[in-house]
Amino acid sequence: MLVGNGFDIHKHSDDEKLVLGGITVEGPGFEAHSDGDLILHALSDALLGSKAKKDLGFYFPSDKGTPKNISSVEMLNTVLEIIEYDKIIINNIDITIISQVINISKISDSIASSIANLLSVDKDLINVKGKSFDNLGVIGEGKASACFAIVSVRDA
Repeated sequence: MLVGNGFDIHKHSDDEKLVLGGITVEGPGFEAHSDGDLILHALSDALLGSKAKKDLGFYFPSDKGTPKNISSVEMLNTVLEIIEYDKIIINNIDITIISQVINISKISDSIASSIANLLSVDKDLINVKGKSFDNLGVIGEGKASACFAIVSVRDA
């Protein structure tokens, strides 16, 4: 069994659409070089970590080498190729979104379904939950949101 963890944080922007787990939802989006999907960024980092393949920024630096507004789904698909996804099996995925702005409980099922579809796994293997920051710091002030992801895999 192999385990990887991932983390991402982005500043909110009223000028951007909110993309989480590969779907667009209501709320302020994120300032980012890509579409700012912090869930798929953290998940991609966790998948890369499970196979000791560096991190998402190594493959998609936030500069001219990476297309502006690139879809995080496209980034995830590249990560799946890098880790040779067809040679592993997902045991489970645990995702925690930390935000004062986004009510995850209302959209967690849709996010889990989207991720299950993107990875071609059973939705029951994916847990998506939210936590607030009790009005502390940049997240608690609603200026940013963050995500942690942990993935457990095994060889196919």
